[in-house]
Amino acid sequence: MNHIVIDLEMNKITKQIRDSYKLSSELIEIGAVKMNGAFHVIDTYQTYVSPDFGKMDEKIIQLTGITDDKLVGAPKFAEAMDDFAKWIGKGKTQYYSWSMSDIRQFQNEAEFKEYKGGIIRKMEVNWNDFQQEYSRLLGIEKKIKLKQAVAAADYEFTGAEHTALSDAVNTAEILSLSKDKAKFEQVMKPVLDLFRTETGENTLLDMCPEFFASYQKMQEKP
Repeated sequence: MNHIVIDLEMNKITKQIRDSYKLSSELIEIGAVKMNGAFHVIDTYQTYVSPDFGKMDEKIIQLTGITDDKLVGAPKFAEAMDDFAKWIGKGKTQYYSWSMSDIRQFQNEAEFKEYKGGIIRKMEVNWNDFQQEYSRLLGIEKKIKLKQAVAAADYEFTGAEHTALSDAVNTAEILSLSKDKAKFEQVMKPVLDLFRTETGENTLLDMCPEFFASYQKMQEKP
């Protein structure tokens, strides 16, 4: 079984168009990492996707670095999805992303643009919200940002944040770590000690509430 970690970048659709077409954003980049059954990286994928409605939003340009020039000649949604499905290949596959927003984008845009490719259904039934899973591993209810998860593991963030392939690569690194229980416990011990409540023992959270409050405040910064 392969494991595919996916990250998407989307462009906002202007309000005038959004009100007419009932689609709030369009896909502009797909980034993905393919891992084998042992969660070792075996391939990567990246493509820009040409939107149908409007030019790039200025705020999205600032966030992602994706300009209109970069999208010239890029495949449209259906072509990009077919190419992505070909790269994924056949066989059993599990899909992962940092939150559920990416699968919802695939679903909404595919429905709106009447894309009938089977890859959408294949992803729907095998999708994993790794952001939620990561919080569960830490024993917390709050969802944290990918950059914070990378920092918590004392890793350097690979590439530029808010570029699809870089975000997928970093998510895959944390996913791989999470599948090695002993290594995860070792690497994440300082963070786990903050959150974990052990019977009959005081945790760092119990002993250092002021430090924990400062830590939480730091994590909440953009």
